Amino acid sequence: MAESSLRDKKKEATRKALAEAAFGLAVERGVDGFVVEDIVTEAGYSRRTFANYFSCKEEAIANSLGLDEYLQPGDQFEFSPQDHTPLSTIEIFIRRSFTINKLKRLNQLISLSREHPALRLYVTGALKEMQDFAGRGISKEYGSDYPPEYYHILIGAVFGAILPVLDESFDVNLPEDEEQIEKSNEFNQYMDTVFAHLRKGFN
Repeated sequence: MAESSLRDKKKEATRKALAEAAFGLAVERGVDGFVVEDIVTEAGYSRRTFANYFSCKEEAIANSLGLDEYLQPGDQFEFSPQDHTPLSTIEIFIRRSFTINKLKRLNQLISLSREHPALRLYVTGALKEMQDFAGRGISKEYGSDYPPEYYHILIGAVFGAILPVLDESFDVNLPEDEEQIEKSNEFNQYMDTVFAHLRKGFN
């Protein structure tokens, strides 16, 4: 068991190193400015190792989102249904999960994907996986207390409000650093407004 756990940790570290190298090169040179060989050189691995984890550089770039950090089955949904509603639970999850570093990374990935359809496919897939995870967690926690379509509509509304900020189609400034995200800022004010509106129809 210990050996298996150590092996899994090494695999995850390798995957992260390759993904971070790919993302760093994409930011520095643009998606068209490097090839897989540059990624493995930067990360210190072989081309064969890269192929064990990713099919192309676009997939590696999108994986720098670090979905495993969002999708850990930790305490995000360990709230008593008696004390919370599905909406308040997803609000806690969103506010805990979307740190400034993750918000900026999402923003950068979406910006990079605008000009690169191949990358957009993988980034969209990663965002969909995050949304599906939140939906599964909410529906599992509250089960038949609400109809199935309720969870689908709720998750769609929440993520639908966040994505326009990340792709900059709606003008809301992101916090500059981790200290600022704890204080009053445009993004927190926007999220307050989003959930205030949603509470009118979701509670």
